Amino acid sequence: MGVPKFFRWMSERYPAISQLIAENRIPEFDCLYLDMNGIIHNCTHNDSGSSITKHVSEEDMFIKIFNYIEHLFGKIKPQQLFFMAIDGVAPRAKMNQQRARRFRTARDNEEAREKAIKEGKEMPKEDPFDSNCITPGTDFMARLTQQLKYFIAKKVSEDIDWQGCEIVLSGHEVPGEGEHKIMEYIRQAKSQPNYNPNVRHCLYGLDADLIMLGLLSHDPHFCLLREEVTFGRQGKTKNTELEHQNFYLMHLCIVREYLELEFQELKEPGILSMPFDMERVIDDFILMAFFVGNDFLPNLPHLHINEGALSLMFGVYKKVLPAAGGYINEGGVINLRRLEMLLDELSHVEYRFFETEHSDASWLKDKALKKEDVMDKVKRKGGIQSMTSGQKDLYQHVKRYVNGRAIGVSQPGPLDLSSKLKAADRSFIEELAKSLHLQYKTVADEQGDRHVQLAFPPRPEMDDEDDDEDEEAQNALLRVFKQYDRAKIEDVSVEQAQMKAQEKYDQKFVEWKNKHYTDKFEWGLDNEAELTTLTENYVQGLQWVLFYYYRGVASWPWYYKYHYSPMISDVKRGLKANMNFTLGQPFRPFQQLMGVLPERSKKIVPQVYWPLMMEESSPIIDFYPRDFELDMNGKKQEWEAVVKIPFIDEKRLLAGMAPKDALLSDAEKHRNSFGVTLKFTYDALTDYTHPSSLPGIFPDLEHCHCVENIYELPTMEGLDVHVGLVNGVKVGAAALAGFPSLQTLPFSGQLGFHGVSVFQQESRGESMVVTLSEGEEKGTVQHAIARLGKPVHTGYPFLSEGKVVAVSDEMFSYRLADPAAPAQGANVVQTPHPPHALSDWKKKAMRIEQTYSKRLGMVIGDVESLITIEPLIGLSKAEDGATVKDYAPMVGTEPDFATQAIVDQVLSEDQRFLEKAAVPIAEEFPVGTRAFFLGDMAYGRPLEITSHQADEKAEIWVSMLVGREAEFGREIAFQAERSDPYKPSYQVAKMLQLHPLVLSKLTSAFNVMSSGLRLNLGLNLKFEAKKLKVLGYSRKSANGWEYSQKAINLLVGYMTQFPEFVAAIQGYPTGDSWEDTSFYSDPQVAKAKMKEIGAWLKSVETKGFDRVPLEAEQLDGETVKRIEMAADNNNANALKVDGKKVGGVPRMALLKPQEAEMRTQGQKFRIGDRVVYVLDSGRVPIAMRGTVVGLTRTSRQTLLDVVFDSTFMSGTTLNDRCSPFRGSTVPSNSVLNLSEKQVVAMSQAGQARRPVQQNMPLRPGQHAQSSANGNGVYGLPGGPQYRQGAAPPMLRGGYAQRARGGVANGAPPQQQQNGNGFVPRGGGRGGLGSQLDGQPVRGRGGVNGAPRGRGGVGNRQGYNVIDNTDPTEGVVRNNPAFRPQNYSTVPPPTDLNNVNARGGGRGRARGPGRGRGGRGRGEVATAT
Repeated sequence: MGVPKFFRWMSERYPAISQLIAENRIPEFDCLYLDMNGIIHNCTHNDSGSSITKHVSEEDMFIKIFNYIEHLFGKIKPQQLFFMAIDGVAPRAKMNQQRARRFRTARDNEEAREKAIKEGKEMPKEDPFDSNCITPGTDFMARLTQQLKYFIAKKVSEDIDWQGCEIVLSGHEVPGEGEHKIMEYIRQAKSQPNYNPNVRHCLYGLDADLIMLGLLSHDPHFCLLREEVTFGRQGKTKNTELEHQNFYLMHLCIVREYLELEFQELKEPGILSMPFDMERVIDDFILMAFFVGNDFLPNLPHLHINEGALSLMFGVYKKVLPAAGGYINEGGVINLRRLEMLLDELSHVEYRFFETEHSDASWLKDKALKKEDVMDKVKRKGGIQSMTSGQKDLYQHVKRYVNGRAIGVSQPGPLDLSSKLKAADRSFIEELAKSLHLQYKTVADEQGDRHVQLAFPPRPEMDDEDDDEDEEAQNALLRVFKQYDRAKIEDVSVEQAQMKAQEKYDQKFVEWKNKHYTDKFEWGLDNEAELTTLTENYVQGLQWVLFYYYRGVASWPWYYKYHYSPMISDVKRGLKANMNFTLGQPFRPFQQLMGVLPERSKKIVPQVYWPLMMEESSPIIDFYPRDFELDMNGKKQEWEAVVKIPFIDEKRLLAGMAPKDALLSDAEKHRNSFGVTLKFTYDALTDYTHPSSLPGIFPDLEHCHCVENIYELPTMEGLDVHVGLVNGVKVGAAALAGFPSLQTLPFSGQLGFHGVSVFQQESRGESMVVTLSEGEEKGTVQHAIARLGKPVHTGYPFLSEGKVVAVSDEMFSYRLADPAAPAQGANVVQTPHPPHALSDWKKKAMRIEQTYSKRLGMVIGDVESLITIEPLIGLSKAEDGATVKDYAPMVGTEPDFATQAIVDQVLSEDQRFLEKAAVPIAEEFPVGTRAFFLGDMAYGRPLEITSHQADEKAEIWVSMLVGREAEFGREIAFQAERSDPYKPSYQVAKMLQLHPLVLSKLTSAFNVMSSGLRLNLGLNLKFEAKKLKVLGYSRKSANGWEYSQKAINLLVGYMTQFPEFVAAIQGYPTGDSWEDTSFYSDPQVAKAKMKEIGAWLKSVETKGFDRVPLEAEQLDGETVKRIEMAADNNNANALKVDGKKVGGVPRMALLKPQEAEMRTQGQKFRIGDRVVYVLDSGRVPIAMRGTVVGLTRTSRQTLLDVVFDSTFMSGTTLNDRCSPFRGSTVPSNSVLNLSEKQVVAMSQAGQARRPVQQNMPLRPGQHAQSSANGNGVYGLPGGPQYRQGAAPPMLRGGYAQRARGGVANGAPPQQQQNGNGFVPRGGGRGGLGSQLDGQPVRGRGGVNGAPRGRGGVGNRQGYNVIDNTDPTEGVVRNNPAFRPQNYSTVPPPTDLNNVNARGGGRGRARGPGRGRGGRGRGEVATAT
């Protein structure tokens, strides 16, 4: 089935099945499954054709794949199993589709390459990447498997999250499709007697059949993870960082509830003769979905998803099931008798399409009106066609009446006809009267019987001109009489007329069906043998697919032998098909390659087979046509076309390959064999060196703790496949936390045309509309006030916890005077809205109601009150070590919710957010625990717990820097800002002598109509409506838009190139509708000029500039490179690292990596801040230090673009702004801000030494007191006056002092070393960490290898320095031979390589006498 179409249909019919996931609102999952082929395709090529003109190295592809896997794992964090499955050799039934796709892809790529060459585009020297190599048995897939093994070994050895679950890799060498290998595991695990009925599954993949596979598992806690899907014309995204990619969860638990609503009428008493079983209905739904097509069978004719095929089948199913006496799909086995009933009813759709195609045919009109007397239809374009004998007599009677007037009777009386006329005869007379312009009416006689009466209309008084009119009227009468006189006499009964019309209809219908077979199969309905073979093959296919989904492969060699399916009404001819499948065996990898690849992709197969694909003498040359036909077959999208290539004959293929097999090399023979599924586990006692999978790029893993074994699926010996729910499962409102349910509030559901807008445009189909049953009762303000100060769950049906802090209605807002007291009496403070807030409240209430209605298809009723919440943002750590729920406002999220849509309590609490009492420090931080120090003297430095002391204190070994690290990041950002300051728009307009409105038009999108086309001739430097700016060119401050020198130069270039164009706009700055002739009077000149302007804009590539949100701050590539160089110098001239023992350390000064996200979420950041990564999981090695070069605010968090001091395997280029393997976009709560310490834990002694800030309040009214006593009021008469003060002393070691060339503590600033103590995992591009005292340190981090020494920095906090010896001396260190290398072959974008590009904030104030400017706009602190 069409993937996008099915997903869209499901999403619009059931609008609340998908949820945009936020980082702290992802359910906890036990198992994560990756259908890897989608990831491989996404990371190696795209569908835009850019891979033809741009070469991407294979190592870059592998790293992208690693990063994608790592990102998905980090989002979901599976607790028990991580299963990665790559497509192996597929069943023969799938190869038809694989073959068609690959032939089509190869031809499209060849045509795209030829077009690019013809257009003069520069082509890479290397061969373009052929995506057909993503097929089992190719050299590329063999290399990928080796890279994945290396990557998994690295992650298992270094990432604590990967150590806590079972890692499984089923590679291309294991037969079977990826998703079906996953389902085989789930199927067999579920059949075990000890299976957990509430296991939580998350399956990543893009195929629509994953929805079916998830549903047939009958495990309700099942989600599909996929990227955001958009339809229609969407803007091209520029940011390729995974952190900026939106992901959705499709909750199959709520799909199940929608399906129950879909078939709810079947639950009514007396409808079914058997008990209603939702699980069996789901099984039947899966079978019906096969009719619209899947990977193994073509869709039945005229059943298209986007034309309502599924809705139609649901209606048919509801009609058939009560009469069927049972369900059609019996656990994967088709009940053929009930299937026949379904097909008989479904076949009626053929008549609808048949009649649509012949809607203008006269015989169809006869058929369409068959319920009436055929004689009623006497009117045709040529007049009356036929009449009965009785109608002929009536006609003659009326004719005599009319002629009687014509021969001299001035105004004859009315003509009364018999009261016993049949309805058909009365209609005949009525039509005749209308033709003759007679008055027609029915009157009652004396007995009360009504009869037809005809009469002439009253004749007006005659004048001289009436003679001509009389003559014309007489001629009209003669024409009517002539038509009726010519009519045939046909005395046919109604039944006979209907029968005749039906015969004609049936004849035409058979001809229509026959045309389908002659067009598609080249034989007709008269060929009974072929038709039987076809239909039996199709019915076999239905059963084979069901077996495949429910039990596994029933037959490896079976396949559907046709490009098209039979007509629906003919399928039942094949119900006697033989369903005894022979299991057989799968193709070998090379046999599949030769079966699915075209000659254009011959380089992918071993060279010994090339002659079979190329030479005319080849016995199988007909399998490899270069030209082939595409048949749209009723589809609208070109990718849906049927590729008409010959099917593979297995016997001929194997016979043709056999002589060549012996010529294969040993390596090729190995690739042609089958492999096994592998399991990877962590073993702390195992320690060996894992060789690099890409020497020179990835390092050896010198301390690998990963053990690789064969993975055995759960055994099925003595067990049957379990189909349905498992006892003990929690469904509906009782489902586990994070799995939504409509049942958490009372509701009802009904199908209707609601116009839901799931994909930015209203749906034209039916949707299941959910109506809250108690919306009005629970929406009152009294109901809301009772919840003040209490935790509730909002966002129905995707519930999340929050605390109610305020309530409002149309007139008032309500808060608690004392949040700790109950919401009663005087404790509820009522405040009236200010005047402007009254309309704002109504608008917000309406918006909330409309969002539910249009986006989710839910009717919640009128919103009478709103609650305001502070969402649960996580757990926080109390000083005693207890964890408590942390409620706080979340910037960028809506805090107000409709009262009727809140849920007071849930049955299943989220176990991750349960408050816990403190445990002893020895239990929370056992000896040997590695963490980070939050004391001021060694903030962010790694430590190890060495012992515990009284009063819940610890003794630690902390790795410290001797001296202060230079704040080079902020300084470089500040210098970049000063070297290229932004100018406000009014200043730019004045400088260029432009009207401000003209400047605004030129810098945004400026549309001009030319030859019926709307051309955007603006520079596209700002996007007001979309709230976007262009990196390095524009930004928006509180005072309006500002532009860099690069933007000004671009404007100057535009004005210089096209002065007449700009002058015309300048002459009419307020204009908003522009034609090309507004600038140039000659239409031909105007058209040519518009093309010239468009070509110039294309040459400067304004549409390719990086667009970022207004609130985002980012440094350009040139400035980032300078920060990199400073970091490299800092590493080269590294400061000495000194380890110290410190005693009396409270637990609040210890930051455990596993709890880092909980402790670090309140920090603020600025461009240039130095940070350290403090998580022991994720893409970045623990304890790696870096510099913030970009900030982007999402709805729930701040994302930081960080260029790190060293390379690491998962590093990126930050969209070509930094060197390869140096950058990463990380959440702000994954790092500590070293430049501005905000999570610092001070000891009592340290706090005592802190200077106390003295503030004198400015209190008016005290000026009478003597200023000599020091009690006067500043600035008032009699009081002390303001005076010029001396400049404050420079901050010690601070940024402001260094920016002026000052010194820290009276000494010149020292060059500092990136001595982390916690050394990043791995080395070089694969994770080269820092070096302590010139020695490389073990990859996992910690204090391994910290040098010995005495003395060191003073301890201002009062912690007791006990000992300086190193308890971990002698640890083997990691990869001393590695040297970082630059593998970048692509220069940064031209727009980012300007020496004068801007950096951070604006810095100082402008002009004398205005004081110091403080932080500039580029340095605004961002709260997280």
